[in-house]
Amino acid sequence: MTEILEVALVEDDAAVLDALALYLERRGLAISRFESADALVASGGRAPPFDCIVADVRMPGMSGLDLVRHYADAPAAPPVILITGHGDVDMAVAAIKLGAFDFIEKPFDENRLFETIGAAVTQARARQQDAVLLADLQARFESLSERQHEVLALATAGLSNKEIAARLGISPRTVEIHRAWVMERMGARNLAELVRMEMRLRPPGR
Repeated sequence: MTEILEVALVEDDAAVLDALALYLERRGLAISRFESADALVASGGRAPPFDCIVADVRMPGMSGLDLVRHYADAPAAPPVILITGHGDVDMAVAAIKLGAFDFIEKPFDENRLFETIGAAVTQARARQQDAVLLADLQARFESLSERQHEVLALATAGLSNKEIAARLGISPRTVEIHRAWVMERMGARNLAELVRMEMRLRPPGR
């Protein structure tokens, strides 16, 4: 069974709102209509959890740019796609810099909007999944003992067990034991995976 995406459509022009909602509903999307960004925000927990928000840039009250700002720091916020007139491109570009997924200029191709919604949801879910995986990796990393952290850092720096033992003043056998525990707790199958994990946790320059 194909999943039905929940989309919030925000447009102050009632005729455009109805026409666009009907088109997207015919394409299989579940559309919640809002005549202003303020109405969307005010709906709060009463609204369904949206997979994507499509909003006009220039509206009375809260603008599309303000809407992007509102969701900028919200955890697992839905992606925002903006619909813009020619004179609002600068505002739309500013919204992209704040985190909006894309903007589409009027008059726009409705099919392009439909496809952009799909792309936005796919990317957002990939990012959310990546964030979950990173949080799990961080938790496993933090579960290591101080000595295991030392062994991890030296192993991923390219030192052999013998070199690590000399650096830490312990036996190579003890290093092997710590290294085995590190590999198991981090879920790494080999040193290359462990290096990649360490790079994710400690990006270059940090």
